[in-house]
Amino acid sequence: MLLSIIALAGSLLSPTAQAAEDDWDFNLEGYYRTRGYAFSQMATNAEADGSKGWGNYMVHRLRIQPELNFEDRAKFVMMADLLDDVVWGDNSSLMPASVFAQDPGYTHMTGGSQDFFQRQTAGPIIKRAWMEFKVPVGLVRVGRQESNWGMGILSNNGNGFEEGPVGENHWGSTFDRAMFATRPIAVVQGITGKEDSGIPFFMAVGVDRLVEDPMDTYYGYSCSTTDAAEDIITKDSHPDAYDPRCDQINSTTQQNGQDGIHDTQHDYIDKTRVPSDRDDLYFMDRDDDAWEMVYVAVYKGEDVSLFGAKGDLTLGSYVIDRRHNESDSRVQIYDIHTKFLRRGVYFEGEVVNIRGKSSGLALPGTYDPASKLPNPLYKDVDIWGWAARTGYLRPAYSALMEAGFSSGDDNVADDSFTGRPLHPDYNVGLILYEEVLSRVTSRTWSNEAYALWSRGGVWNSYYIYPHVRVRPMDNWEFNGAFLLAWPHKPDGSRILCQASDNVKCASPARESLAQEIGWEVDLSAKTTFHEHINFTMEAGYAQISNRVPLANLGLDPEGKFLTFQSRIAYEF
Repeated sequence: MLLSIIALAGSLLSPTAQAAEDDWDFNLEGYYRTRGYAFSQMATNAEADGSKGWGNYMVHRLRIQPELNFEDRAKFVMMADLLDDVVWGDNSSLMPASVFAQDPGYTHMTGGSQDFFQRQTAGPIIKRAWMEFKVPVGLVRVGRQESNWGMGILSNNGNGFEEGPVGENHWGSTFDRAMFATRPIAVVQGITGKEDSGIPFFMAVGVDRLVEDPMDTYYGYSCSTTDAAEDIITKDSHPDAYDPRCDQINSTTQQNGQDGIHDTQHDYIDKTRVPSDRDDLYFMDRDDDAWEMVYVAVYKGEDVSLFGAKGDLTLGSYVIDRRHNESDSRVQIYDIHTKFLRRGVYFEGEVVNIRGKSSGLALPGTYDPASKLPNPLYKDVDIWGWAARTGYLRPAYSALMEAGFSSGDDNVADDSFTGRPLHPDYNVGLILYEEVLSRVTSRTWSNEAYALWSRGGVWNSYYIYPHVRVRPMDNWEFNGAFLLAWPHKPDGSRILCQASDNVKCASPARESLAQEIGWEVDLSAKTTFHEHINFTMEAGYAQISNRVPLANLGLDPEGKFLTFQSRIAYEF
């Protein structure tokens, strides 16, 4: 979204911009796709003859994106995802006898159920809706909209189909956002009466409303009616332990009002918190609102002069200031992206750093209830991630070396938080990240700690990912890739640790572990025919090392995994 709104702002200020001939123009874009997955040697259970069984499933997606355009000056855009990654043939156990099942249900590929308009696992079916309109000095976009920046390791709209060697987009970044974009140099030149020099420098500023009322289990403080000796906590007898927030109901009259006695009991998070706990005027409380400011500055030169030849050069920054007063959270995100392409020589890189403070990570396992700190939930945040590609690009072939990193956290219960995966739609391989480490995080973190799942993104590791592409014909391409990954901060449960790792491992360090997490080889063939049919065949083989406790996760402890996947789609 950021790059698209910048491009539109550029067209607005360009002297060649023209209005559409008709007053109104209606466009409809989208696709229907189905993707099949087949895995061998994934689970620990074996067939009766001792051979490893095969598992397979298929998923749908129907994406519809209508656009109403008035003279290319004002637009309304909506995106709807129907049957979004819904599993073929799953009837949600509605029929007791499976052999008589009919009328398939709406089970998401992650296992959660969904109805036609709302799914539990990844948001609503009506995914996005926004307006955008031109003003004399730029472009404004308001509504629930896509967000995309750089290579997509932080903010990735997940639109279309994966442009890399293998993989599929499933998630996409969406924000409730109001944003303004402009070309400041062109604006100044226009004000001073000078001709537009065409310098492709853009700036944008936006505000995102993340949470109006959390409505979750977060309290941020704990309450107990008695101390360790089972004595009742009162303002007079336990002045150090007494907390006015835990004194809510008068024990005599059973009415709201403090009487100097603790009469409420809950942890920092508590599933008993219900919507009725909020005040009728909750929308007036700004302390529980989570919001952020977004700032963008980018030079986006396409077909510009670079060292005596035409090429592309992009250099930009993406800065976010995120706040939540209730949890005393203030986090800044700094992201730098650059891209260079000249006569086939290509380089692209993105670096992101998330830093600040937060007391809002009151998730199972992320804090120590026995901590003696005044605020056991407090954490210093310092998260890093990066990805880079370099090589040679030609229309008929390409050869790239890619490397990347996502910082880990060896102890999420201490006073620092350093681990976060790269965006799950930044696809790297088919198995190691997409399947194995995704299951590692989802099975070892509870549903309440869903925010810590990797969902298939690069997680707690360094990796290298060389890949090649050959296009023998306009409508065919073939890809090959090799992935090798090493752990960053093993925590002893999701990635096992040994003494040489120099981390604060929660479990005893083990010896004779591999240095790497694992490796895999991926191949794909892609074609388009009848102008609208997109067909892809992909295969991957991975060897996961003893760094990952596969048996504890229900995965084959031998660590040898094979997958075949295929997609067929109709694009319109």
